[in-house]
Amino acid sequence: MKNLLKKFRQKQEEKKLLLGKRVWDDVTKTLPQAVGVIEDDTPRVNKFAKAVNKLNKKSQKAVKKWLEQQIHDLNYYAPDLMTGREEEALTRQLQIYSHHLEAIS
Repeated sequence: MKNLLKKFRQKQEEKKLLLGKRVWDDVTKTLPQAVGVIEDDTPRVNKFAKAVNKLNKKSQKAVKKWLEQQIHDLNYYAPDLMTGREEEALTRQLQIYSHHLEAIS
């Protein structure tokens, strides 16, 4: 019975992350490209927050959870050895996700 509940929760979590990814894709496709610099991304992030706030609570929670998962994965699953460019790209992506998450939290 424990395994069944665990599998059920895992599937629910996967569905929530998929919904969050879908919401992220749908909302961000209408916005200017993010560059990973707070000052430059602020107008985009403000539009993102307004668009997400118009969504239902389930979608809002899903995109928040997806962003949290992306940040976690980038922090904990990044390779130990990276070139300068790879590290810069990782830092930029973390900044983008963090800034967007902060705007909707």
